[in-house]
Amino acid sequence: MNDIISLRMSEEERDQIVRQARKVDEDLSEYILKATEQRIARELHDQRAEELGLEPELEQIAESVTEQVNKAADIETTEELAYEVALWDLISTDYSSEERAIAMDEATDKLQEEVDNVRNKEGQE
Repeated sequence: MNDIISLRMSEEERDQIVRQARKVDEDLSEYILKATEQRIARELHDQRAEELGLEPELEQIAESVTEQVNKAADIETTEELAYEVALWDLISTDYSSEERAIAMDEATDKLQEEVDNVRNKEGQE
């Protein structure tokens, strides 16, 4: 037999949880149970790390990973400006409306490719 647990929360909080549950195709109970299990696992992990004296090392690793992710996600303003100028130049040329629309649709992917290429070249130097 499954026990029933009642929770008190605002309507806004409930709506937010329901939206998040729908995003991952779970019902409300399943979503809340998984979230609770994840929190318990984190707390047990933290407790075990503290018992073993690993907390400072884990914090240092987490900071390092966060810093690397932030660096990878940070696009320089000059790069953004260069791509904006290039896009507007394309739009102002003699291309047909259909060709310009296609180019604009593909611009995001091409921009990301170019940024990745620049970063790869910088990493190889």
